Amino acid sequence: MADNSLEKRLSRRKFLQLAAGTTVTALFAAACAPVPAAPASAPQQEGAAEATEMPKEEAAADAPAQETVALRFTTVGWGGWLSEPWMAMIEKFNESQTGAQVAYEDIAEGYEKVLAQAAGNVGADVYVFENKQMFSFAARGFFLPLDEMIAGSEVIKKEAYFEEDWNETFFKGNQYLAPFDNSPAMIWYNKDIFDEAGVAYPPESFDDPNWTWADFLETSQKLTTGEGANKIFGWAGERDWRYLLNWIWSNGGWLLNEEKTECVIDMPETVEALEWAAALVREHQVQPSVDQIIQGGNSAMFFGRRAAMAQKGTWWAIDLKAQEGLNWNVAPQPMGEAGTFVRNPLDAFGIWQGSPQPEPSWGLIEFLSQPDILGIIVRAGLSVSHKDTMNTVFLEQEPQDVNWDLFLQALDGHVRRHPDTAIYPEMHNLLQPGWDAVLDGASSVQEFVASVKGPINDLLADCIEKGNCAA
Repeated sequence: MADNSLEKRLSRRKFLQLAAGTTVTALFAAACAPVPAAPASAPQQEGAAEATEMPKEEAAADAPAQETVALRFTTVGWGGWLSEPWMAMIEKFNESQTGAQVAYEDIAEGYEKVLAQAAGNVGADVYVFENKQMFSFAARGFFLPLDEMIAGSEVIKKEAYFEEDWNETFFKGNQYLAPFDNSPAMIWYNKDIFDEAGVAYPPESFDDPNWTWADFLETSQKLTTGEGANKIFGWAGERDWRYLLNWIWSNGGWLLNEEKTECVIDMPETVEALEWAAALVREHQVQPSVDQIIQGGNSAMFFGRRAAMAQKGTWWAIDLKAQEGLNWNVAPQPMGEAGTFVRNPLDAFGIWQGSPQPEPSWGLIEFLSQPDILGIIVRAGLSVSHKDTMNTVFLEQEPQDVNWDLFLQALDGHVRRHPDTAIYPEMHNLLQPGWDAVLDGASSVQEFVASVKGPINDLLADCIEKGNCAA
């Protein structure tokens, strides 16, 4: 176990000086090595014998051994196939040096467990955090501010990242996260089902005039065939309210205003988009109802040839690549009255405020942010916030017949700022059950809108009054 006393840790300033001109591996050797106390000096007595040089073998034997820092690195909800690239990246880190060794874990229980870890003072050193969760955690003082570390970094620089991704790592003027990945929500489709139905594939670029909401509905209807357990649905859209943002924004609506100070879910454009999304299940029946979704959800529907199209973020490519015999590709969101916009949820690296070893933790983040290390998870299918890696490794990954360029198109003007604030968890707990009731026919869109607007605005007002809602 590392000695965490102040005397045996580099100061933050010294760490940043080292970071400016040292490789990450060498940095760890410096940051993690104990600093020996300076020997007391005394004037040599007159006539005393000259000190003899210690033999090299004896000097080496008496030198203090370098201590190894033990770090904990945690993801939340990256189990199964998704965890494999992380394990490979951490293995690379552990092989690269001996100054620190990292234990990787994934939390399947969600962010409630992260809060419990912090409350029990047993948090991990470094977390991969969903940016939408960052605001509420930062308001609680969960994160260590990274501004000073980033200012001295030769690896993590603003100009290396997509601007929108970088801007989403701040809360109340401080940068609490280092950008990692993005995930534009696209339409994934089964090419074999399209071929068997004689339906043309969707277009390969945004804002195609032949890919409107009406075209999407017509395509979904042609692909919806069969009955009962053999029914194939044209569209396995997400029931998660967050995917409604694609329809809302593309129709000119908003959930929160651009300043994120007011809920405007009753905008006519927003209500129209909600009615459209609900009709895909209730009226047109091209999307399965809750009773028609098989075990495993929409992913299982798509993998099992029970759905021709589905909507997920880039991360889904990791799962898709693991499905043998599945012939798939990706298409853009259909164009709405206001254009084409997609949600782009982000993940980023953060250091727990209670970590006893922030400097080695930052060194780990820098290591994982290097392009060659990012390439491990990009080749698995994930898109990242680092521009050069996206323009090279991401576009060159397998399968080569997939329209990977579409994700870069999305990041060039087709994503919008997520409606995330410090009240995100509470807002989610209002919106999700309300939207489920709409899809299940227990509530109308108008009733849903009326039931959530007031409570969300009350939460925002309270958050603003306490000074915790400034992004």
